[in-house]
Amino acid sequence: MDHFNPDRLLSDERKKFEDPEKFLPELLKTGEIVADLGCGPGYYCRVLKDYASKLYCVDKSLEMIQRARSYCQGDNVVFVNRESSDTLIPSGTVDVVILANSFHDMDRDAVYEEIKRILKKDGRVIVVDWRKDAPFGPPPQKRMCKEDYLSFFKDFKLDREFYVGPYHFGLVLTRI
Repeated sequence: MDHFNPDRLLSDERKKFEDPEKFLPELLKTGEIVADLGCGPGYYCRVLKDYASKLYCVDKSLEMIQRARSYCQGDNVVFVNRESSDTLIPSGTVDVVILANSFHDMDRDAVYEEIKRILKKDGRVIVVDWRKDAPFGPPPQKRMCKEDYLSFFKDFKLDREFYVGPYHFGLVLTRI
């Protein structure tokens, strides 16, 4: 699977192994401010908008932001065509950051600092990422495992793990 092909990223086939409607509802509280960093064509945004009082869909690719805008609409959705390391989201205003299959492609150090800047003191990061042994997805050498995230997110604690599907893992990290 080409993990940058917008049509494949929005396909019904993807729902068979990664369906955010099956796990996001139990991880979110209604009315939170959410930032989807590296949102791509809006696969997660479509679900997140129903829970968020404000949803920031952030992606550096104008093509992906345009796709997300056509795929996910709502008065509470703000599309941000910028690097995830420089979102212009006001400091300390975000309850939840979503990193869905994206952090491995980012400037991790800079994005980590941006996450700490935009999150509220008790904010959460929800991670969905590819298992290293998944038969498709990003190149295996780019993938991060649970332990990689836990060592990288040193200002956070692991609150819970959740099941995404056979090819992904899910983590909820809370700022400490």
